[in-house]
Amino acid sequence: MTKVWFLLFFSLLLSCKEAKTIDYDKRHALIANINAKNNLLVYSYWEDNNYAIKVEDLKTNKTIFSTKITDNCFTEPRIYQDKLYFPESNHTFTCIDYKTQKIIWKSSTKGRIREFQIVKNDVIIASINVYGLVAINSNTGKVMYELLLRSDKDCLVDDAPRPVGFDENYFYVANFNCSSLSAYEISSGKNVWSRKENPTPLSNFTVAGKYILIGSKENDEKSEIILLEAKTGKLLFQQNASFNIFADPVFYQNKIYYQTNESLLNEFDIEKKRNKTIFNFNTTDHIGCNQIFPLDHSLYIQDCNYNINKIDLTTNKRKIVDKGSKGLLGVYKINNQVKFIY
Repeated sequence: MTKVWFLLFFSLLLSCKEAKTIDYDKRHALIANINAKNNLLVYSYWEDNNYAIKVEDLKTNKTIFSTKITDNCFTEPRIYQDKLYFPESNHTFTCIDYKTQKIIWKSSTKGRIREFQIVKNDVIIASINVYGLVAINSNTGKVMYELLLRSDKDCLVDDAPRPVGFDENYFYVANFNCSSLSAYEISSGKNVWSRKENPTPLSNFTVAGKYILIGSKENDEKSEIILLEAKTGKLLFQQNASFNIFADPVFYQNKIYYQTNESLLNEFDIEKKRNKTIFNFNTTDHIGCNQIFPLDHSLYIQDCNYNINKIDLTTNKRKIVDKGSKGLLGVYKINNQVKFIY
């Protein structure tokens, strides 16, 4: 897993360098997050060994906040209630009021935060390299509890990302402490349930109301989708199906959309437990490990020719709507126009 993620990151770095001459791409963004409510873009910036976190007003395309960081940041920064959260270095997690530029808190960490989610108003769950999961009070930066990584003969501690999802009461984490997927109480960190499907890691997953859909790939011949009850971890549905374990599934109107390793876009109907292909990108170009971005009633996904494909979910028809020269990082709508972040 670690080697695969390293290759993905290395490919992203190369694509950033290739895009420097593109007029519309002056951000040099590594990873981005769009706050649609406030029309803000927050992203990690890298150019010529200069690293920063920047906030841009999407209405004016002007940078309204910028702060230097000491390491290139593949961790998605986030804005929540006018506060900006991001890893400042491999050992510091920071919260800033981006409007006043006032530092609210800095918290020392036992390694690089690879992913974090603001799971409730005052709780952040952070996944830290080769250390574990840490719950942090979003108002004070104080550690509430820790769930440390452990290793045994069945699983090793490494620096692979551990995807985190959540609902109102629980947070869920994949590939943690020999479990394929586990649920924990947000308030206490108490383990609610854990599942172990096979010796190999499971994938990115989506929490879809009362359900969780996750993919499993045991080997090149055996791959499947798994539907679980979120509250109990009970297995509700299991079917052989190719699943791209690096791309996030998308939940929309009681259906879940996901990529396959054969470059298909599939739709899984939760209530009917029915799986079908709605578009075959092999007829155009491979979509690789590119993410799916939902907006309104459509999905946007970039193929390997850098074309941006729009799949209308009311008709399941495809249309190429843009072309970039590097990876697509986000999609947003402003003044009734759809725009893209590269």
